[in-house]
Amino acid sequence: MRVSDIKIYPIKGCRGYSLDSVEITPMGLRGDREFTLMQEGGWVNQKLNPNLYQLGAVWQGSDLVLTFPHQPDFVLATEPLGAESSLTIYGQAVPVLDMGDAVADWLGLALGQPVRLVRAKAPVDWYLPLQDFTKVHGQKQNKFVDTSPVLLTSQASLDDLNQRLTTPVTMDRFRANLVVTGLQAYAEDGRGQFEFPQVTLDQVAPCERCTVVTVDQSSGIRAKEPLLTLSGYRRRPDGYAGGIVFGVYLMPLIAGRVAVGDESS
Repeated sequence: MRVSDIKIYPIKGCRGYSLDSVEITPMGLRGDREFTLMQEGGWVNQKLNPNLYQLGAVWQGSDLVLTFPHQPDFVLATEPLGAESSLTIYGQAVPVLDMGDAVADWLGLALGQPVRLVRAKAPVDWYLPLQDFTKVHGQKQNKFVDTSPVLLTSQASLDDLNQRLTTPVTMDRFRANLVVTGLQAYAEDGRGQFEFPQVTLDQVAPCERCTVVTVDQSSGIRAKEPLLTLSGYRRRPDGYAGGIVFGVYLMPLIAGRVAVGDESS
């Protein structure tokens, strides 16, 4: 098994970008999902605003450069942070810091809705009201991840899915952090740990998919696929979010650096 791609998404729901290597901390990939968009105390994702697929966010040192079609780039100085607020995630109030009016105005114009860009004030104890995620209960988290810090998918699984589709889809639909080659299709489901030269990742749970995967990440067009086809052969009983599985959620057991080309037996 070999790492073929590494992606981070600095703002939850935004377009990701690839790296040659990245540090994986106990809380996830450095620079990944450090920010989220907030409206009325809840986060905004592609289910709520598909235009997020057009929002780019790339780190330049400690600054974050935001891009959106037909708008000038916005360079966000991530320090100092602004006023404190609160974001509700899975029923848990998470203290956040607002990044200010200027970036909020820029984002509102881009996305067509008023939003605030926020960052976690400090790590919080993570609790999810789901039996599948007992491994991450009580873990410190300062990123806006759905459930656990790392999401891994397999190229062979995508290839198998595409053989079943009339129109193939690309891996960016699934918003993975790590993509691997060298496994049989869906063999990632049964793998307890993923050991790379510097990093060991433990499987937390299968990733159950929502309608975000139906958004074409190059056009923003939403359709029924690939969720419809996946539901026919990749649904598990008693799932925590509908049961349609593609990829696995992982948590770091040994933190360190992972690079494209790293191999695991």
